[in-house]
Amino acid sequence: MDALLLVDTTREHLPSPAPQPLIDLVDRARGVGGVIVHVADRSVDDVADAADASGATDAVDEADAAGAADTDAADDADVQPQIDSVVGTTTDELVLVSAVPDAFEGVDDLAEGLDDLGVDRIIIAGSNARGALLESAAAALAIGFELTVVRDGIGEPGEWVEELEAAGAVVKSGADVWLKM
Repeated sequence: MDALLLVDTTREHLPSPAPQPLIDLVDRARGVGGVIVHVADRSVDDVADAADASGATDAVDEADAAGAADTDAADDADVQPQIDSVVGTTTDELVLVSAVPDAFEGVDDLAEGLDDLGVDRIIIAGSNARGALLESAAAALAIGFELTVVRDGIGEPGEWVEELEAAGAVVKSGADVWLKM
């Protein structure tokens, strides 16, 4: 089974609107109830807290108005973080925050959880602005997952895509990716 791993698809890292091939791939995965995992470097609450600390209260007010979870409520319940993704998120999708570029290092039990779901191939897309696509993709290969990089679903292609292909990743356009979900 596949998992679609969307890395740093926040408005901070990926232009809005998102590349159409990425939107189409996410829509296809959602349409079949596929495993979709969003990983970002910080949540809406983290952005609001940083803005509050710098005195930029407008950002905090906007985050609250957009329905950002109250941090006290988040402490009392097992609430997923919220991110400002250019492709959006749904309640059926896993939303994670990783302070380090490698999502498998930054999120405890991510590899084990995907394995428990029967995931054997990761389809990865998003932004490599902080090196997170490269780091997470390389880790997925090292762990033993098959890996497909969505060539037209990444913010800034570069030599790192060829490096991953040389390491065993398959590089395809979003329209050419067959989903096993």
